[in-house]
Amino acid sequence: MSINTYEVLYIQALDNYPYNVEECIEKLQYVISANNEHTGAHYLLGRIYEEHLSDYKKARYHYEMALYLDHEYTPTYYSYTGFLIRLNLLEEAEKVIGIGMEIPGIDRASLWSLKGLLYEKYELYNAAIEVYKEAKLMALNADVTSDIDLQIRRVKDKTEQIKKMSGSKKGSTKKK
Repeated sequence: MSINTYEVLYIQALDNYPYNVEECIEKLQYVISANNEHTGAHYLLGRIYEEHLSDYKKARYHYEMALYLDHEYTPTYYSYTGFLIRLNLLEEAEKVIGIGMEIPGIDRASLWSLKGLLYEKYELYNAAIEVYKEAKLMALNADVTSDIDLQIRRVKDKTEQIKKMSGSKKGSTKKK
């Protein structure tokens, strides 16, 4: 069995992303015009619309289309969840994380780390740290572990800064 021309174009689009977005888009347009049900093409278009064009409506459409076409296409879960968190669509992000954790082959540590970010958005910093620690236990490579360590350190620094700021506000109150 051979790889069809549109799969080759998709691979070329992946190879061009993110360094030559124009070439990437051109190849993805060919793929989508030939096969509007190409999951990977929709996923990558979602990223382009989000990261390069800031067209969140179209980004969301393509992420959701990718999940509709193949709910087990794992790359979509990471990008789409991060996208939802950045847009403060936190309940939706939590649902996507829950579904994603059931998908075979998903990087559970990376997805769970996004749940830590979700808790940060809710300003539940201690819970975020605990979730990051759980994610670290799920990690299967040193890069993910290092990234999670950075997240934990960042949240701890943030909580220290919040404590300092609230302490300085109390001390700076003047009586009239």
